[in-house]
Amino acid sequence: MKKALKVLNAIAPFIAAYIAFAIVLQLTIGADGIFKTAFESHGGLKLALYIFFMTHLTITAMSLCFHRAHTHKGVKFHPVVDGAMQIWLWATTSMSKLDWVSVHVYHHATSDTPKDPHSPVQKGLARVFFLGVLDYSKAKSDPEVLKIRARLPVNPLERFISRNLFLGPIVLGALLMVAFGPTWGLILMVSTFLISPVFAVGGVNALAHWFGYKNYKSSDNSRNLGFLFILNWMICGELDHNNHHSHPSSCSFRHKPWELDIGYVYICLLSAVGLAEIKYLHRKKASEPEAESVLA
Repeated sequence: MKKALKVLNAIAPFIAAYIAFAIVLQLTIGADGIFKTAFESHGGLKLALYIFFMTHLTITAMSLCFHRAHTHKGVKFHPVVDGAMQIWLWATTSMSKLDWVSVHVYHHATSDTPKDPHSPVQKGLARVFFLGVLDYSKAKSDPEVLKIRARLPVNPLERFISRNLFLGPIVLGALLMVAFGPTWGLILMVSTFLISPVFAVGGVNALAHWFGYKNYKSSDNSRNLGFLFILNWMICGELDHNNHHSHPSSCSFRHKPWELDIGYVYICLLSAVGLAEIKYLHRKKASEPEAESVLA
């Protein structure tokens, strides 16, 4: 009961703000927003397409910016590109570089041990898939994670985002409501905010530490699931997870001819026009031990 009241108290200001903003829209531009007919026909299909492409854009920004560049330093992006990705992630996930990177560094250091913030081996697949975002939020305040966070470089934009985490989603939600009205605006806003918990925390940290095949022998249970091609495209190649855990500094997760890392394709395109600098790319050595590539 106390937990329910605590959650209610936390979301009450947002509910009140939504109702107030909906009334203002009704009295000004109308209940259906600027683009009144956008979801009039085939609304379900359009919502599915919205989620599909928004997932790809959001997880791509997370994979390239937070993951490959700032956590593992396999690539460096032009400040404008890097800043744009951080602002996008702020608006669509309410996450900051400081929180995400520090938790992920800790995840690699404790992968699939009792200290790992999101290990299905330790906590079960269902817990990490459905409630992993709660463990991520808890991990941000772990003393060991805070020590990692304190050592991270930070610029003024990153500092501002870290101090105003919910401002980004609030602005995005307001824009969606102005564009499509309070009802569809709320649906799109909630759909957008669920992308990271479902596809990043759940999809990668749960599924790719539970089943799949291994290219490399590793001390943890990281697996490759790149054969789930559409899902792996949506989340920017992140499902070739055993490759990544075995060679975390590499900015490419593709280590076999049949694997496809669309994120590395984007990095190459940005590099070709001077907007990215590849720092490290894994090249297999003849003596490098491999695991049997067996699904398990």
